[in-house]
Amino acid sequence: MTDSTGLMIEGGGMRSAYAAGVLDLFLDQNIEFPAVATTSAGAIISSSFISKQRDRNYEILKAVSSHPQTISFKRLLRQRELFNMDYIFDKIPSEIVPLDFNRISDSNTDFLIGTTDINTGSPVYYDTYETMDDLNTVTRASCSLPALSRSVLYDNHELMDGGISNPILIDSLIDRGYKKNVVILTRNMGYFKRATQLNWLYKKMFKERPMLVKLLFNRHIIYNQTIEKLKKLAAENKIFLIQPDLPLAASRVEKRKIRLKDIYNQGYKDAERKLPALKMFLSGAMGNEKIGVEERLWRRGNLLDLPEESAGFTDYMINQTRF
Repeated sequence: MTDSTGLMIEGGGMRSAYAAGVLDLFLDQNIEFPAVATTSAGAIISSSFISKQRDRNYEILKAVSSHPQTISFKRLLRQRELFNMDYIFDKIPSEIVPLDFNRISDSNTDFLIGTTDINTGSPVYYDTYETMDDLNTVTRASCSLPALSRSVLYDNHELMDGGISNPILIDSLIDRGYKKNVVILTRNMGYFKRATQLNWLYKKMFKERPMLVKLLFNRHIIYNQTIEKLKKLAAENKIFLIQPDLPLAASRVEKRKIRLKDIYNQGYKDAERKLPALKMFLSGAMGNEKIGVEERLWRRGNLLDLPEESAGFTDYMINQTRF
C-alpha cells in the first residue's frame, strides 16, 4: 500500500466502465491506497476495488446492461426514476454480483463518498459504514441524479448526487493530509463542461429548494474550476492523472455490452501504458529534472506514447496542455 498517496475517482454513470478497467489493473499490480474518495457511480466501482473483488465491476456492467428494465424512460415518466435503483443498489450487491462487505469493513483504506444535501446545498461526506445497508444507501444517494432519480433520506439529510456540490473530491483528500494523489477521470483531456440547458426544468421541479437550483445552475463553473486546479497540481507533480485522451464512445446511460467492454478495456490499457510512470510517482522518484515533451504531457494528464507518424496530432496535444 502507498502510505501517503490517495486515490480520487470521478463518477459518470456508465462511463465508469473506464475507471473499472483502471482499477482492475491496479488490483493485478497489487496497487493499494490508504484513502479512496469518489462520488456517484465511482462509489459502486470503488467498493469492488477496496474489497479486492477483481472482475466484479465488469460483472456489474454486464448485469446492468443485460437487464431490460435497468434504464427505462417509461419509468422516468411514471415514477421520476430513469434507473432501476432497487435493482442496482439492492439486488445486484446482495444477490447478482455480491459485494464482500466484510473485506471493506476489515480494510485499512478510508472510503470517502460524497453526497449533496439538497435542502442546504452543502456537500455531505461519509467514511463510516456500520452495515452493508449503510454503504448501499450512501452509494445510492450519491448516484441519485436530479430530475432522473428520487432523493434519499439518510442520517437526517435529504441527499442526492455528490457531483452536484463537489464533482471531484481532490480537496477532500488534500484536507485529510494526502498531498499526492492519483486521479482517475472519465471525461477526456480538454473536456470543458458547458452550462446546462435545463434551468427551466430545475426551477420548476425544485422551486422549493433554491440552494439546489443554484448549485445546478453553477455546476459547470465548479467542475471547470476543479479541472483547472487539477492541471496545476499535475504540473507540480502532486497528482497523477489517468483519463481518456479522447471522448469515450458512451454516454451516462450506455447499455450496449460491446461498447462497455471496449471502454473497460481502454481503461485497463491506458493504466497499463502509464504503469511505469505511475510506479515512479508512487515511489516519489519523479523529481523536477528536465523532461521531454512526452513526459511533460503525461504530467498534465495525457498519453505517454504519442503517435510518431502524426506530427499534427502531437502539436494538437501540446496545444491542449498550454495552461
